Amino acid sequence: MDLHNKINDLLEAIQERQAARRKLLKVDDFETQVISEIGNARTYHQLGGYPVFWQCISELIENGKLMKLSESKTNGKNPPLHQRYWLLPKYAENQWKKEEIAKMMGCLDLSFYLNNKKHQTEEDWRFINRIYQFLISSNEESLVINREERSQMLFRNEKCPNDIEAEKFLSSPEGSRLLNRLKLTEKELKYKIVREPFHYWENKKAPETHNQEVIIVEGLATYNTLKEILTLELPWNFGPIPRYLIWGEGYRIERTIDYLNEIADNPKDLIIRYVGDMDYEGYNIFVNLKQKNWDLNISLAHAFYSFLAFQAEEFSTSVFTKQRIVESYLPVLKAEFEGYEEVYLAIEELWRNNKRIAQECLNFETIYQKGGFY
Repeated sequence: MDLHNKINDLLEAIQERQAARRKLLKVDDFETQVISEIGNARTYHQLGGYPVFWQCISELIENGKLMKLSESKTNGKNPPLHQRYWLLPKYAENQWKKEEIAKMMGCLDLSFYLNNKKHQTEEDWRFINRIYQFLISSNEESLVINREERSQMLFRNEKCPNDIEAEKFLSSPEGSRLLNRLKLTEKELKYKIVREPFHYWENKKAPETHNQEVIIVEGLATYNTLKEILTLELPWNFGPIPRYLIWGEGYRIERTIDYLNEIADNPKDLIIRYVGDMDYEGYNIFVNLKQKNWDLNISLAHAFYSFLAFQAEEFSTSVFTKQRIVESYLPVLKAEFEGYEEVYLAIEELWRNNKRIAQECLNFETIYQKGGFY
């Protein structure tokens, strides 16, 4: 470890967080911070200790990053340093040309960038310039088009961050952040957000008493299997026969569930059961959906999970992909399986052992072999 570089890196980190004003740096406090980052005083001294620290501070003064306070006392060490210095801001001046900023201020709010000069990057400027060119050429007759279409028309010749495709930039976190900084709305950029399509199938053969029954299936293969079973009117041993099957498409269901208004006058009257993978992400999708739509009657489809849980020894595999584990969701699952304790115990065991059962284990072959059609 190079102590000289470490000290410079720490000061650089402070400057990155610093606003456009100078900041008071207390030398003793800063040296203590350096020692803490190094690990301990012994290592600090082995790497050169105070003499290296003094050299670094002296260089920073010489380079104009630190400025002495005329009334500041020295620290009593040899060689001495003042107890306090002004740390000058790294981004004191605009990175963009003042005349260009002034030109754009007529139709764009650049206050965020004027107050946070470190964000005046070449990349942001390129995107802001494209937006500016659109705004000055736009008029009342300009048509409102879809967000992805507007994004493509604006940024098709730009290299977007993180290799985002031009048509997806406005809907990306980076695009949203840029628009928030500029305080721009959909109306000003003349685009509309089209909701993603809602995939569902109506089982017109369902008993009238089951008209409120809905099953949301996370995966497409399982969705199609259940649809085929119901279409062929094969024996159904998975709870109430549903009137509607919905393909959830993973986390996407969180954005499309509002389409329930298309299948029911009052979605709050629906009895919604959810089927997904028996793994961390599968449970995350369900809990997120339930918590964000607390006014809807959403629960796990116990019969499907029971079928899979009782075949855990045969079907379970290790979780090989990186998944988000939320321990606080286990009590939620336990409450969901009240009265189905054996199923919950199987879920808990899978959870603790980093194992999963994919919903695709529920298919024609396994249902037939396990007697599910009798």
